[in-house]
Amino acid sequence: MGVNIFFSKTSLGTTTDKDGFYTFKYIPEGRYELVISMIGYKMEKEDLILFNKDRIAMDFRLTPEPIQMKEINVTWKSDKVWLENYDLFKKTFLGTSVNGEACRILNEYVLTFDRKRGLLVATASRPLQIENNRLGYGIVYYLDEFKLDDVYVRYAGDSFFTEMEPQSEGQTKQWIKNRQIAYNGSLRHFLTTLGKRFELRYKMDGENLVERDDWLSISGRKGDPLIKEGFEVYLTKSHKSGITISDYRALLNDSLVSSAKNDSELLLSFNKKMKVYYKKESEEMNYALDNFSEPKHQQTSYILLGKDLVIIDKNGRYFETYMIEQQGYMGWERVGDQLPFDYVQPKD
Repeated sequence: MGVNIFFSKTSLGTTTDKDGFYTFKYIPEGRYELVISMIGYKMEKEDLILFNKDRIAMDFRLTPEPIQMKEINVTWKSDKVWLENYDLFKKTFLGTSVNGEACRILNEYVLTFDRKRGLLVATASRPLQIENNRLGYGIVYYLDEFKLDDVYVRYAGDSFFTEMEPQSEGQTKQWIKNRQIAYNGSLRHFLTTLGKRFELRYKMDGENLVERDDWLSISGRKGDPLIKEGFEVYLTKSHKSGITISDYRALLNDSLVSSAKNDSELLLSFNKKMKVYYKKESEEMNYALDNFSEPKHQQTSYILLGKDLVIIDKNGRYFETYMIEQQGYMGWERVGDQLPFDYVQPKD
């Protein structure tokens, strides 16, 4: 009774009843990671690919796992060091955007830190309870890893989103607006746009995927989803590193994505580094302050892949940990700007 069962990075979750049973209904098709969690037991995970009208019965047996907590001696000096590490963790994990700074970790006491030779490692003895007051979400974050050095931040975990209770109709409207802004220009927005572009470019001819006859009249013009959504893409030239402006070339007739085994998924592929401009929103002032610059009228990001082919789906969701590296503006936005994978944009 009371076991938490949820699809990671979504708001789709439930708990078991007094007999240990649980039920999900109306889950959109796609790839998911099902998480089964209860304090005092080892977490279980199950990768799933769901199709429309699937009916699946899944049973789990949890293994007891006593909570191991180190003895803590609280002194003024150790508390000061912990606070310094926590402040750095919070800024790096939640982010310094307006949304990130609006987040609160309600149980920060579950965090412990280890800092040696410029490397900060954070661990959490229990899931982090986070309130995002600008986006209207409560987030339970199961922190698997957090490492920060002078160059990179690397963190991963499973998260579950719940809708916060609005205090007024005005707050509801503001949350809807803030969520749309958070979505705009995000990695998920960009990947979703690539999915739309793929659907517009290709069609099935029998068992073969072929390019539509009118594609060249659409590519790079107003009808191109990248143009409509406000993205401009540049790829690294051959034998270049992707460091200077001259290292990039404009996107020509490159595909970027190809078909996968499942109809709802795609394979993302490109060489070295991709530069992405999002032209419908300016940089946040906080981003400019963090980079000691003036805010620009477009957001500049860089994307690198951890392997040749990375699975995404046509709704912009991505699943393989650390296989998509984000730099620039997308990399600056952290947990405080994240939306659940089942977030749907409001209709105009």
